[in-house]
Amino acid sequence: MSSNNIEMMKKIIEEKKKRSSEQSGLSRATKVIGKKSKAARSTKKTGGLFDK
Repeated sequence: MSSNNIEMMKKIIEEKKKRSSEQSGLSRATKVIGKKSKAARSTKKTGGLFDK
């Protein structure tokens, strides 16, 4: 790669770091405790070709 490309990549990375540091930490979704969950599926396999 040419040094010009490397310099451009460094510049882009620095801009991304700057943008991410400016964002507040509240963008992460809040974790819900006690969320409803679906019923567990049975892992027992019944029926099939050889179960006759």
